Amino acid sequence: MHISTLKTRSLDTLEEDLISLAEQISQQEYQFLLLVREFDLRQGWRAYHFNNCAEWLNMKCGIAPGTAREKVRVARTLFDLPLCSEAFEKGALSYSKVRAMTRAATPHNEAELVDYALQATAHQVECHCQQIRNADRRLSTPDAKRAYRERSLMRTCHPNSTMSISIELPQELGDLLMKAIEVAAENCPQEKDTDRSATFFARQADALVEVAKHYLSGNSEFKDAPSHQVLVHVDEAALHDQGGKSDLPVESVRRIACDADLVEVSQDKKGNILNLGRKHRVVSPQLKKALLARDGSCRFPGCTHEKYLDAHHVEHWADGGETSVENTLLLCDSHHRLLHEGAYTIKKNFAGDWYFRNSTGEVIPESPVYKPNVPRDAFDDRVREPVRIYR
Repeated sequence: MHISTLKTRSLDTLEEDLISLAEQISQQEYQFLLLVREFDLRQGWRAYHFNNCAEWLNMKCGIAPGTAREKVRVARTLFDLPLCSEAFEKGALSYSKVRAMTRAATPHNEAELVDYALQATAHQVECHCQQIRNADRRLSTPDAKRAYRERSLMRTCHPNSTMSISIELPQELGDLLMKAIEVAAENCPQEKDTDRSATFFARQADALVEVAKHYLSGNSEFKDAPSHQVLVHVDEAALHDQGGKSDLPVESVRRIACDADLVEVSQDKKGNILNLGRKHRVVSPQLKKALLARDGSCRFPGCTHEKYLDAHHVEHWADGGETSVENTLLLCDSHHRLLHEGAYTIKKNFAGDWYFRNSTGEVIPESPVYKPNVPRDAFDDRVREPVRIYR
């Protein structure tokens, strides 16, 4: 392009050309994905001894492995989304929007999603689709498991005597960490600095160090501090597996909500607040003390953790469960998470006592010691396999 072209082309013309070219790129991207899907279905990549089509795209088309896997996923998913495919083919939807939509779209909500995406920005579509996916327990529970499994902290020591720390956490745990840093930052002395942004980031670093110091010294200053809220928004419908939206995977929300404050907000279809309710249903300090006196530690068979215990509603409050001693028990953070991720369930036998079943339906023994024979009718008969008797 010549410099003279830049000078003579008006901004309106430049804008129109950019939009037109973006639509053409989207149209070509759709055609490319059609070819990718056909090549993948016909397993053309096997001739090159690759394990999958994404590896072929990486080698032959110069597409990074992660991006290649996403393109193959999107190409496959579009097969069942005719409305999304039609808008994509016309260039009305960009690849960025379509990629987000294929993670949440179903034959039931596709039309509504397309209408929304045509009017929204790519970022808005990504957030909207993620909230819809979070509300689907079948889709979002594996996401929550993967996020927790892939949590990590890495440090890098530099030659200039500094250290970089990189941490990856599930969003709710990351929010919890940032709240702790904010509380500590309030007590850190603020240095005079003309660079305001540098001061802000430096204070956050100082606050993280302060948290570590208090933990190592056993200082209880933060223990009696008033609790701070981490806000999570979720539609009531999502808690009942009836669609809606959620900021976090809905099973993570149900786990957090077992012992957290709840504020009900009524909204109309446009999102305008009609009514703001009051906090309720939270486990009171008196109830928590009663549970500690009764359970003493985590109730999961064989677990002896006595700290960081959550009061779990066996029949979830969203399903009508009461906040009472009879319907709550203590679980450590790890076993509480596993419960809401489907690793096990809690049932009640004929005598009204709680017992645990693993994900395959087998009864988990209370402890690895001798147990007498248990009558078969002591447990409910809704199991996938016969009940095993532990001795």
